[in-house]
Formats: sequence, structure tokens, C-alpha cells
Amino acid sequence: MRVMLFNASPKAYGATQEILNIIRRALPGGVQVDEVCLGNVPLEFCLGCKQCYETGDCVRGGQVRAILDRMNACDAVVIACPSYWADIPAQFKAFIDRCTPYADTAPANGHWHLRSGICCYGIALRTGGRTEECEHILSCIEHFCGHMGLRYGGGLCLTRIEGKEDIAPHAAMLQDAAARWLSAEEGQA
Repeated sequence: MRVMLFNASPKAYGATQEILNIIRRALPGGVQVDEVCLGNVPLEFCLGCKQCYETGDCVRGGQVRAILDRMNACDAVVIACPSYWADIPAQFKAFIDRCTPYADTAPANGHWHLRSGICCYGIALRTGGRTEECEHILSCIEHFCGHMGLRYGGGLCLTRIEGKEDIAPHAAMLQDAAARWLSAEEGQA
């Protein structure tokens, strides 16, 4: 089994990454891990030019297709995403927008798409106590999955997360989620 741990935060060293570190350590032996942090990826915003509808690729080039190729090699994806002003961070929104040529919304047939059968899970975190913001983020992840042909398997909400030190009380829940979601013995997500 191969799993992508996808950090949708602009930071590769904060609470979002700590969540993925706990997930990685909880994976059964033999699971291969690919990690992406959008904060380390130069992403330009979508121009809205719709050239990708014709060409099947973005005129801006860059790393989006390379990340999707890596995702396509995985059996499961875990997207961890913090709340920025009650929504997904700009880097994640830019990534989603740039996935347009590879989504089911692109009108041209025959364009490259992710293979079917990849399962995706979401983890949303925020500093405040209201779960509605986290639920909105999970809804964004589920919406992205739907258009990309990923099977959404559910998610977790973590509130009152100010920094990495606030993740430790949730470690058991995250380890349990990793065991449920990413069982190598089953050979599938």
C-alpha cells in the first residue's frame, strides 16, 4: 500500500505537519509514504483563461500535474488542512483551482484524470472551538475529491489547536484513524 500525506498548510513545520507525523508513525509496516507540503511548492494562481479546457493542461505549468502524478501512484491520500479565516489556506485553493484540467468539470474528453479507486481522508484543524469551520474545510476537501474522482472516506475535526504542542492530546484519536483508514493488511484504503 502507498499513502500520500498531503499538508495543505503553507508551513511544513507546524501543527498540521505534526498531525501528519503522528499518522505516518502509526502506519503499519510495509506502507510506503509520499509526503507533500503545499508551502514548499511554488504555485501560481489560476488565470481563469480556460485554455486548459482545450489543451488538457494548465498554461502556467508548474508542479500541480507532478503532484497529481504522485497522488495517482497512491492507494490513499490524507489531506490535513488548517483553517485560515474560516476557510482553506490560499495555497490549497490555488492548488484546487489549478486542478481544473484534470477534474470532471473540464469539458474536453480524453484529458488526463486520476485513476479510480484512490480513497481520500480529511483532517481539519483550527484555533477556535467552533467545529463549523472544520466541517466547512472537510466539505471543501470532499468537494475536491468528488471532482477529482477520489473516493472520500470521511474526516476528523480538531479544534483549539494553537500550535504543535496542542496535537499531543489528540494522538490516540489520530493513531486510531490511521489504523482504520490505512490498513495495509486489507491491501486497500
